[in-house]
Amino acid sequence: MGLFSKPEVIGPGGTNDADRSRIAGLEQRVARLEAQLAQLTAAPAGTVAAAAVAATEDWTAEVRRLVADDKLIHAIKLYREKTGCGLREAKEAVEAMQR
Repeated sequence: MGLFSKPEVIGPGGTNDADRSRIAGLEQRVARLEAQLAQLTAAPAGTVAAAAVAATEDWTAEVRRLVADDKLIHAIKLYREKTGCGLREAKEAVEAMQR
């Protein structure tokens, strides 16, 4: 489903409940990314940026371990928790790690 629906599907508020939910989720993801960017750009080099890189490597290594152990559902769940992305995007990213 896309963000823009056919007029007959749209409710009285201009968007349907699914669209409002999707927009709210996207706004949350953008806010998280903006906060992370602000932390990385405001801190002196080698402090927060280094910690952010280390933290990223920690969870991605865990996702790769889960993939290697054929625990794809757990890998997808962890990927979604850490990135805030949707199920489809997480599934595609985890499947790409299998190759």
